[in-house]
Amino acid sequence: MIRWALTCTVFLACGGHATPQPAANPCFVVKTDSELRAKDAEKTLEALAKDIHLSPQDEALRSPKSIADVRAALRRDVIYAFGDAATYAHGLGTFDGRLAEAALELYLGDAMLIASQILANQASWVGGDLRMARANVASEGATGERERILGQLVRVVEEGNKIADALGVVAPSHVAKGGEAIRALQKEAPNDRRAAALLAEYHRMRGDWPAFDAAMGIADAEDRSSPTLCYLKAMEELERHRKADKGAEAMRACLQAHPKFVRAQAALVLMATNPIDGLREIKKLEEMNPDHYFLMLLEPTLAAVRELWRLQNAGRHAAY
Repeated sequence: MIRWALTCTVFLACGGHATPQPAANPCFVVKTDSELRAKDAEKTLEALAKDIHLSPQDEALRSPKSIADVRAALRRDVIYAFGDAATYAHGLGTFDGRLAEAALELYLGDAMLIASQILANQASWVGGDLRMARANVASEGATGERERILGQLVRVVEEGNKIADALGVVAPSHVAKGGEAIRALQKEAPNDRRAAALLAEYHRMRGDWPAFDAAMGIADAEDRSSPTLCYLKAMEELERHRKADKGAEAMRACLQAHPKFVRAQAALVLMATNPIDGLREIKKLEEMNPDHYFLMLLEPTLAAVRELWRLQNAGRHAAY
């Protein structure tokens, strides 16, 4: 059980000045049961994935039958398949299988954390429409198509916030599993550059930059052109140096060198600094993988906004 208390401050007049003094009791106490919250979050995500229908190509990757299938799931960033693929890779009992298992757990955790942030960002992307929608929800006697769509927009954004919270709760368990697998790999092959690249990924996600530098020193020594390394360097610009523009520039260079690197395009959705750029990057992601997890999460909001725009601008070219 976790408890947070916010202590009130009482201001007493004393010589013309306000003197802060703590109150005897907290203003309020927030209680959360971490285990229950995690179970609720997992149920939310399971319900979300239950009715997803993928293309035959991606659906087949949910039940991998070879390490090639596992690598295809990673390459196409088919996040729905990562959990089962990690179980399959673990069962192979090989070094390549353990590498794939670590990558799948880490990338799944990273994708969930990024998706959580993107869902939180979507409210600002549609901010003007959302404010208008919330104002209309309170209006009496509003029953037309426009009001229906405005109400839908409010609901899907609020549902997105709920999903964002669930993703943020579940993601750390996958990061932890990936970290555990990587530490075992390091003992088995301390100088393997593939394992070092995964170790750098793990430290990047946790913001442990000295450890990230040490791992990159091994990973970067032999193959500086791999998609994994260019992804890591682009994300370092965003997360370590707080330079979204340079991160996006580096990620686009990564995509230019590796045009089918779906994970890089997904990261560009995160790096977008305004709604127009965000929608543009989402469109590019859809062209690369129409089944992508991020599209499924964002589509309800985008669909509501498209319908709203259609009603407001009948006969004009759609903005979304």
